[in-house]
Amino acid sequence: MISGSVYAQNADFSEEVSTYLDHNGTMQQYEYAYEELLKMLEKQYPKSEKTAKAWAYLEKKNKTISLGAIKKDLIPVYEEHFEPSEVSEMNTFYQSDTAKQLMNDRSQMTAAQKEELNDFYTSATGQKIISKQEILTQAIASISENWSRDLYETAVSLLKE
Repeated sequence: MISGSVYAQNADFSEEVSTYLDHNGTMQQYEYAYEELLKMLEKQYPKSEKTAKAWAYLEKKNKTISLGAIKKDLIPVYEEHFEPSEVSEMNTFYQSDTAKQLMNDRSQMTAAQKEELNDFYTSATGQKIISKQEILTQAIASISENWSRDLYETAVSLLKE
């Protein structure tokens, strides 16, 4: 009974982190990186009858698989450094109009939005984010490097055939 409850709590926490990664712009950055890699590869391996199946796979199915894989690898980094209540606070902020404006066009933030942003980053959770920035950056950079390399190798191996 207890192990089932712990598993459910861990699954809930992982889902909360997953939601955070969707709303804080992280997954959009990886989607952009994926699309940019395909643009670069299209110059080396133009679409043709020979590469049509590989391109179809890369543009649809593999994109979903690859983005899911990077998210799966990122979740434990946040689980290691933040408590569920902190991730919940992070989600609340990043789903706000202020955070949406921040990610869309910071220069157009209102005074009230700037104050809300400042309040978030001066809160205990915001201060923890700031204090963990270097550790998070290093862990995420390593994960991103592996993801990019694997993605590139997969794409090239498919397109060379």
